[in-house]
Amino acid sequence: MKISNIYIGGWFQRTMLQLSEIYDFLREIKTQLKLDSKKLANYHKNLEIGKIEYGVQGEEYIEITTALNITVKIFEDGLIILKNNSVNENTLFADINKLTDYYENRLSPAFSYLFSLGAPVPKELANIETVYPYFIVCDNATKEDMTELLSQTEKQKYFEFNNPKYDVLRGDKYYFINNKKQSIDNIERYIEEQIFIREFKGQLHRYLNIHRSKC
Repeated sequence: MKISNIYIGGWFQRTMLQLSEIYDFLREIKTQLKLDSKKLANYHKNLEIGKIEYGVQGEEYIEITTALNITVKIFEDGLIILKNNSVNENTLFADINKLTDYYENRLSPAFSYLFSLGAPVPKELANIETVYPYFIVCDNATKEDMTELLSQTEKQKYFEFNNPKYDVLRGDKYYFINNKKQSIDNIERYIEEQIFIREFKGQLHRYLNIHRSKC
């Protein structure tokens, strides 16, 4: 069995205009807002950006690669996907922690400062705690391999499904995807959809609880 990639992500309601602001910051450390230029430069340096691309995949997105072998993809609707490109089954949890650390201690603080002026987006207003789903993609793993990975992370299986191209075994916070003959682009689209759906449902549930507590 070979673990090829690990993914995490989240969704914050954003627009095309805010994607352009992110692009200006990532490319030139530039913003139209009255923010401290030294702080912006420090946040930018901490991201360790190697390459920046602007593309279209149904909607527009920015993709950056870093010196830490982490790729970040930011879509115009606010969906953010991070991928660790250098993983090993023997260092799985260290690789997961590396990805989480980059998200929590480098990327999130930089974007939080970039958008620190003005009204917060609904997710911040609702004070929702982000729970990361971890997507671990394996190549040609056996059912025993997948079950062993689940046992190392979570004891309970939520669901699993199999098809000729890839299998999915899911716990609560972990999704194990066994890629048999699917393209990585299609695997990543599945991951993007799952992250968006999970985040959207979580936010709706939070709003409902806020409404109930006010009644």
